[in-house]
Amino acid sequence: PRMRRRTPELLLGLLLVIGGSLAGIVLFQRDDVRSTVVGTARNLPRGTIIDRSDLVALEVGVMPASAATSAAEAATLVGKRVLVDLPAGVPIPGHVVTDQQLLGGSQALIPIALERGAVPSGLGRGDLIRVIISFPNRGVDAPIPEVLSETMEVFDITTPDDFDDEVRITVRASSDLAIDLARADRIQAMKVAGQ
Repeated sequence: PRMRRRTPELLLGLLLVIGGSLAGIVLFQRDDVRSTVVGTARNLPRGTIIDRSDLVALEVGVMPASAATSAAEAATLVGKRVLVDLPAGVPIPGHVVTDQQLLGGSQALIPIALERGAVPSGLGRGDLIRVIISFPNRGVDAPIPEVLSETMEVFDITTPDDFDDEVRITVRASSDLAIDLARADRIQAMKVAGQ
């Protein structure tokens, strides 16, 4: 049997290959959208307060908004403290900087584990709280619950998952309060009004 020429099929196949190639080129060029974000001009060790000279503009491809700070918002980074080590030439996301101050001479970061019901709803970083300590496990001779006089700042908060009933917060407070918090059987937090 003699092979028959299939010219229409060959032309259709060639047309599909050329059309697919052109569509790929168009999509590739469309994906080449670039945006300008803020990056590091030099290595920034953790704790560095960002200055204008520490920032550069970087052109990047498509990336999530939370992965970098747009160039239009560069001024919001100046004066903030870096929470992690950042090498030179990388984008600076907003979640790796803070405007919180360093600890004072008599201050400490104190971790506290609280029952879920002992934490005010909506509590977050930077909020001011007062703490109530109580001693229900000591029976009838237990001291009465006490509201600690010092206001504490929430430095960090970890919310529980569905299987954990404990909220862990870290507060910035006088190091003397660590002893009071450690001796308590139960701790409750109250958010300071106006915060």
